[in-house]
Amino acid sequence: MRVPPWLAGPLAAALLIALLPATALAHASLRSADPAAGERLPGPPGDVRLVLSAPVEDEFLLLEVTDRRGDVVSGPVRRAPGSSRVIVAPVREGARGPLVVRWRALARDGHVTGGAFGLGAGAAAPEPGEAVVPARSGRGPLTLLARLLVLGAPLGLLGLVGLAAAVAAPAVRAGGVVAPGEPRAEATRFREAAAAALAGAAAGWWRAWWALVAAGAAGLLLAPVATLRELREGPRALGDLLVGTRAGAAWWAGVACLALAALAGLALRSRGRGRTPASAGWAIALGAPPAVALAVLSWSGHASSGGDRTANIVIDALHNGATALWIGGLLGLVTLALPAVAALGEADRVRLAAGVVVRFSAIAMAAVATLVVTGVYRALAEASLADLLDTGYGRALVVKLALFAVLLVGGAYNRMIVHPRLERAALGLDPDDRGAGAALRTSVRAELIVAAALLVSVAVLVSLPPPV
Repeated sequence: MRVPPWLAGPLAAALLIALLPATALAHASLRSADPAAGERLPGPPGDVRLVLSAPVEDEFLLLEVTDRRGDVVSGPVRRAPGSSRVIVAPVREGARGPLVVRWRALARDGHVTGGAFGLGAGAAAPEPGEAVVPARSGRGPLTLLARLLVLGAPLGLLGLVGLAAAVAAPAVRAGGVVAPGEPRAEATRFREAAAAALAGAAAGWWRAWWALVAAGAAGLLLAPVATLRELREGPRALGDLLVGTRAGAAWWAGVACLALAALAGLALRSRGRGRTPASAGWAIALGAPPAVALAVLSWSGHASSGGDRTANIVIDALHNGATALWIGGLLGLVTLALPAVAALGEADRVRLAAGVVVRFSAIAMAAVATLVVTGVYRALAEASLADLLDTGYGRALVVKLALFAVLLVGGAYNRMIVHPRLERAALGLDPDDRGAGAALRTSVRAELIVAAALLVSVAVLVSLPPPV
């Protein structure tokens, strides 16, 4: 069976990551325990205290101690005063024999962690076994799909708007790239032809827009289901999840942003069939909801769980925005700019393509610079060099960086080879460079496939807790 080209990248990344050895979520999230796992005590401890790697929610906390008969011999779990990373449960006096400690927590970054270990109270510590682990791994297909859709939809939506409003429409208004001294009548003719071609290509842009809205809605529907599955909770716990946790607040914000994006899209479509957001007002109306959704993801994700939270959240939001303008912009090129270019005659085609590439290259270069700076900062904040091969998070980060490097090569090819060839052809300096348009289409489609694989790797990355 032949794999469609657009699916090849995501499948390759998913397969590569799936083949990498995993690190258990619970092991990465439990920093220390008092008493320590496996410790043999003369009698029951006064309490059990766990130090976790990230702040946790009050909802869904579980820390209980059971004896050899399976009876619970501990009291209610609570967070330690003054610390959102420490949970404590008292142990009943007189409890003896092999004890099993079971724990589970929902971190503020949305990760569910849990585990179990044995203690000895006048007896050897038991092996708790897998059957008593009270949480599922967050690397299941349902969780990965939900995170991919919730992240990919606003990235794509913002990129579509940025490409239409900051690249395609200005390139048409400016008359593309042309030699100085062109007659006004010729410039007017080109603008009219290019505007008609852009309007004709708008149907594909809108199909991509509504497909991303639908994907975002599917991701928002799956996200709480996946979290409850990780928690091993039923539908009755949905209210507690959506009302009492940071993940729930982020979910409501995501729903609101998606609804606003859909309403803005319907309003623009009703004002004129085939229009894209060429004006600043419409660009803001369509682009603000996905931009806010990406900021909310930064507020509720990994960046919110470490030190310097405010700086990390701002830097992560900038990273997401730059990703949207570059990778989402590639989707805009494929669905709007390239079809408009293909609808024109040969001379006009090169002229518009050169104008589009000049503007998109400037945006892509700024986005790449932002991604490098913010990506290095976030990587150092979440993992050390030793973690890159020793943890599942580190290995997923290596895959992401490798795919990003491939994208950089593609972007450099466009900027250093295709871009100059298109400009020379548009200015009439070298007619042989007119074939650069075909090279641009091939390069952009290849970059989009790699970008899709990159998003899959990011979905895996955000499903794993950082090792530090």
